Amino acid sequence: MRIPGLRHYLEAPELGRAQAALVLRGVFAAMFLAQLAVALVLAVAMRVIDPVTTRPSPLLGWVLVAISVLELPLGWALASVAGRGPDRRRALSAVLLSAVVLSTPAWFAALALATGQRGLPVAVLWGVLAVYYATGVAFAGRFASRAAQAPPLPSD
Repeated sequence: MRIPGLRHYLEAPELGRAQAALVLRGVFAAMFLAQLAVALVLAVAMRVIDPVTTRPSPLLGWVLVAISVLELPLGWALASVAGRGPDRRRALSAVLLSAVVLSTPAWFAALALATGQRGLPVAVLWGVLAVYYATGVAFAGRFASRAAQAPPLPSD
């Protein structure tokens, strides 16, 4: 998959914040949504192959929510460490890392779907995913400011 403007992001002598934000937010969205899509396809496939015949477990649903909530501080901390300093590659790496970590609740939502969970815990999981997506977009904007200040990378 080609991300429009990625080569320009890495090699341009002058990079504006808006250009950097466009590329980094595109990278974040692509990675986050790819994780979400794969998780949901797997969950649907599991439901089709072996339909759930058990009752939903509220305990499992809330455990999945609790684990999901822990991903935000982890994603913030890891991305902050990975994206330190004005370096375009570091900013790109930090955005990719935050996309992977912040999309982890998609796998918990897929597990909830595959095991037939219903009700408030499932709604909260989807809400957490929406908040994490918005948080990741904000992270990408923050890293775009750093990337715009960085010198271009040498071309190979």
